Amino acid sequence: MKMLKYLLFAVLIALATLVTVRLFGPFDFLSSRTEVSSTVLLDKIERVVKLTTVEGSFSEIYNYKNHYGADIWPFQKKALIRINATVAVGYDFEEVQLNIDETAKTIAVIHMPAPEILSIDHDIDYYNLESGLFNVITNQDITEMGAEAKEFIAKKAVESDLMRIAEQQRVELFDLLSMALQGAGWELIDRSDRPLG
Repeated sequence: MKMLKYLLFAVLIALATLVTVRLFGPFDFLSSRTEVSSTVLLDKIERVVKLTTVEGSFSEIYNYKNHYGADIWPFQKKALIRINATVAVGYDFEEVQLNIDETAKTIAVIHMPAPEILSIDHDIDYYNLESGLFNVITNQDITEMGAEAKEFIAKKAVESDLMRIAEQQRVELFDLLSMALQGAGWELIDRSDRPLG
């Protein structure tokens, strides 16, 4: 009889364990659990009329070093940063000034802006972040390194051929637009401070 009680007790424990595992999942105290919550808020909607005419891909290795006093380990901090960036160059058409004459069926371009950097899309990887004993890398340092590296990419984009190629693309675009307008009986006239052709 005692043996039957123990057997019944063991069956009840096994059944309770099985029900618990089925309802709540296995108990795994050694695995890590990550909880992520996010709130996305749309901050602002703005109408833009921008045309990207050329994109350039840049890759940069940015070497950061800071020290005070002597340039030896306890007083220095350094980092190696790799940036891959895509720079979009084009035109902000909000700055274009047109004069439309419906009777003469002409569209005159009065002002055409210069090409500009419209966006820089970049990924930053930080390598070899080394702090000194008395000069520690902070979150602000990392933010500043990223901003300086992005400014360097923008400077290199301006020095590259992207602006010249964007100008060529603009001329080709306006040639196509002129032909399309001629097909509709209109004429595109260049009176801008920056000639189209």
